[in-house]
Amino acid sequence: MAEQPTGGDQGPQGAPSGPGDDTGQGPGPGGPGGDPGAPMGAPGGEGDGIGAAASQAYGEALEGGASPQEAFEAGGAAAQEVATEMGMPQEEFDQGMEAASGGFEDAMAGGASPAEAFGSAMDAAQEATDPGTDMGPPPDGAPTGDMADVSGDMTGVSGDMSGVTGDVSGVTGDVSAATGDVSGATGDMTGVAGDMSGVTGDVSGATGDMTGVTGDVSGVTGAMNDVTGDVSGVTGDMTGVEGDMTGVTGDMTAMSGDMTGVEGQPPADMMAPEGDQGMGAMDQAFGDDGADKGTPPPTDDPMGAAMDQAAAQDAASSMPDAGQGAPDTMADVGPQDDGVPKVEEDDQSGGAAG
Repeated sequence: MAEQPTGGDQGPQGAPSGPGDDTGQGPGPGGPGGDPGAPMGAPGGEGDGIGAAASQAYGEALEGGASPQEAFEAGGAAAQEVATEMGMPQEEFDQGMEAASGGFEDAMAGGASPAEAFGSAMDAAQEATDPGTDMGPPPDGAPTGDMADVSGDMTGVSGDMSGVTGDVSGVTGDVSAATGDVSGATGDMTGVAGDMSGVTGDVSGATGDMTGVTGDVSGVTGAMNDVTGDVSGVTGDMTGVEGDMTGVTGDMTAMSGDMTGVEGQPPADMMAPEGDQGMGAMDQAFGDDGADKGTPPPTDDPMGAAMDQAAAQDAASSMPDAGQGAPDTMADVGPQDDGVPKVEEDDQSGGAAG
């Protein structure tokens, strides 16, 4: 999905274009009205390709709080739309998307950041389709926008930097949706949005609006749209939690709900259910220590079955419509051999019955 050069050559006719004006990195010193060029991944026309459309949709979905998988699906839908407009054969597109999906899943399973996983997906799509098909990732582009308050090494940084301040030496990726001072942050900012002032640490893997979030986000992943406060004490996937995280500690991956006011590790009742534990778990928790908690009671007890049957028949005989002179059901049961030797009443010698 490689992006084609756009912008810079669309000024009024007759205006002299500057050198390098057709690189797609912005206008040369030509006449007014030149398009400064679309930021990386932003479709600016039919020539931008399938990859650019997918990349933009993917990033916007992450910024809105979508999971990486949901964002990938949004990118796939955008890619399908552009592919259809370009007249790409559906069979070829499906071949590329199948490869992209496999590459994305493998990368995420291997611990890649959302941006890295998407890049792997687009590379796989490009390799799986004809060389002339535009299904590769858009090329890295130089950052654009107002960089008056930005300093540091911008290698690897892309997108519109208007609104971003501070030293960007430690970050990479698309910063278009971010604002504020990023001096304390490191890592890939693709998919991150909102005010980054006060956020420190590696943001790779975290997505969504971080406005109101402070502290070290290293080790935190998932959508941050619904959380605020200091996240320095927590790790794991934040997708299921919300509220002020100040004072909360521990891995949030299995947690859910509003953490406002929680101190330390959240209580067990805030843990997201992992399947139906049911009464079986309670029985195992409170059963006798010496009992086999995983073995059900026997069901082939002849004495118990006979007594249950007798009790049921007695109950039926006591009903108003029951016949008179109902037989003694307990008598019908007869003696039961429970395996214990019996002592004969008339055996004065005390000997046991044979």
